[in-house]
Amino acid sequence: NESSLQTTSFNQLLSQIDLPVTFEDTSIDYTVTDFGGNASSLIVDPSDATNHVIQVIKTQGAETWAGTTIGTASGFATAIPLTATDSKMSVRVWSPAAALPIRLKVEDANDNTHTCETEVNTTIANAWETLTFDFSQQATGTEPLSTGLSNGWVYNKASIFFNFGTAGDTEMTFYFDDVNHLIGGGNPNVLAQIDLPVTFEDTTVNYTVTDFGGNVSSFIIDPNDANNHVMKVVKTQGAETWAGTTIGTATGFASAIPFTTSDTKMNVKVWSPAADLPIRLKVEDANDNTHTCETEVNTTIANAWETLTFDFSQHVTGTEPLSTGLSNSWVYNKASIFFNFGTAGDTEMTFYFDDVKFGETEVGMMDFETTVQIYPNPSSTHWKISSHDEIDEVVLIDVLGKMVASFSVQKQHFSIDARPFDSGMYFARVKTLQSEFTAVLIRK
Repeated sequence: NESSLQTTSFNQLLSQIDLPVTFEDTSIDYTVTDFGGNASSLIVDPSDATNHVIQVIKTQGAETWAGTTIGTASGFATAIPLTATDSKMSVRVWSPAAALPIRLKVEDANDNTHTCETEVNTTIANAWETLTFDFSQQATGTEPLSTGLSNGWVYNKASIFFNFGTAGDTEMTFYFDDVNHLIGGGNPNVLAQIDLPVTFEDTTVNYTVTDFGGNVSSFIIDPNDANNHVMKVVKTQGAETWAGTTIGTATGFASAIPFTTSDTKMNVKVWSPAADLPIRLKVEDANDNTHTCETEVNTTIANAWETLTFDFSQHVTGTEPLSTGLSNSWVYNKASIFFNFGTAGDTEMTFYFDDVKFGETEVGMMDFETTVQIYPNPSSTHWKISSHDEIDEVVLIDVLGKMVASFSVQKQHFSIDARPFDSGMYFARVKTLQSEFTAVLIRK
């Protein structure tokens, strides 16, 4: 029943869509495919200017089965890991009326006879709600999930149907966002805790920040580069002299900042409305706020990006020296940034920051002309690879020259599980669409 397909394409030559779907990653192709009379578009959320969603219009004259495939005909990059116990997906939905049936269908992109469908009703009108779809409760007349699981069917494509079963007598507008597979009976695949380097580009990372003292921050598209995401920080009128923003939640980074007596620097890309404004960076133990170190540098340009280097061996007068923390084995796993430190918010001022990194030249990270980054390194668990260009292929070679693994990637961010490999040195040949690099990886 998916005749008269209409593909709405938003991006070209981007990574294939995959779960979780947030509509916020500029490296992902958020093409959707309408059929039966739907008309969809990627728009700014009418209720939140910092968020993007898909608007779906079930047009007048639309079929009872009008729907929208979340992606192209090729579906998701990886199969939805549905199991007998992890049988649920969630979608955030805005509907013009309550008690309207919303159907979700999963299928094999290469075999449209391998499907499963389930349905729930909206409960509120003209507001967002998260609907949970349990494929163990299939819609009447459709294939049970158990049939697919027992036969090893692949589910790598999903379509959503608004007001299923009713023809489009009048035009109706819906919105949807945040498509997730649920694990553990109902928890969404949880975003990873923030960690260095912070790029604001990885859709698997929780980029929540914590404001205090009168700052107001938001995660936005870089006003100067539509392909980049940054953190906007407004030091509001009336803000305290010490108004700041913690880069993450109260739990800080996933791993400690690896300071040593010789490796004492961090750098942050900053946009300031004026030159010669003091920017302070503070690191601390997320579990003990008496274990801190603070340092400060001034901006040098106005209304443009610059990378500021913060040397914690040069601590601010009145704050703890880094040497004290190192000699006492303090942990530094949390960082906060303070714009125009020491001055109260007499007028509202807007700043931006991005690319929070450890080390003046990326200590503990392979950085190829800032194009390809590999971290953490050494590692006993995983290596993350990030590139400004799409990564085409990664080949892992041992010291004897034998290829031990090869990965076809087609996206900007990729992770290699280091656990299956023996301790020692490896060479990673990273091929992007623009160039090719070889890096040394250490498996601890």
